[in-house]
Amino acid sequence: MKKITCILCVLIMLFLLCSCKDDSSHKTNEYDAMKTNISKDYVPEFMELLGEEIELGGLLSGMVLDEEHCYNVTPVEVAAETDMKIFKFSDSCISLVLLDNKIYNLCESFGGYGFVNAVPCDFDNDGNKDLLVASSWGSGMHRSIISVFNSVTKESTFIYDTSDTDNPSIDLFVATATPSLSSKEIEDLPIYYQVYSAEITVNDTENYNLADLSYVATGMVGSIESENGKPVFKPYPE
Repeated sequence: MKKITCILCVLIMLFLLCSCKDDSSHKTNEYDAMKTNISKDYVPEFMELLGEEIELGGLLSGMVLDEEHCYNVTPVEVAAETDMKIFKFSDSCISLVLLDNKIYNLCESFGGYGFVNAVPCDFDNDGNKDLLVASSWGSGMHRSIISVFNSVTKESTFIYDTSDTDNPSIDLFVATATPSLSSKEIEDLPIYYQVYSAEITVNDTENYNLADLSYVATGMVGSIESENGKPVFKPYPE
């Protein structure tokens, strides 16, 4: 009888250990194998408008932007909640946003993936949806950037830069936090966002199309929350 009891105790302990392991990985499982929403929708209209709308300076000056390499990479959530459209060039990773019939530079791209993903946000509570953006670039050193593109000022503000950390070459993506609460409970809570480390894969390896990416979460880096109407990055405790 004692032997049977011992066996049962061991089995229960193993079950509990497995349960704990499942709980710890839950944070990343829901973001397995996410894929860029890529299409040619509105590309001809965008290219016609592009013309001299955007001036590319520094290392990007003289870069040729052609329709063949241009893709609409606007995330579904961004398309549903805003009037903004994001376009990316598959060869140079130059990433631009179209808003109010004007074109703006969304993020740095030289030496990196440029735009990776974005979610709608409104940290300043002005009723106008902005973009929380994950991107990467690097001339000599690859780094990832989390920034907010303000739809009113048409300017981007850096929130987090991995070049200031011990792991500068890590890739990132952002996601809206989804707490397991009822709709009524969520209404009274401030919306916040999570930043994940990512393993990024180029889907179209034959043409090396850098606009067509997949990314898998490898861990949680931190969260971005609103403090006095401004986004603040808070690292996830190790």
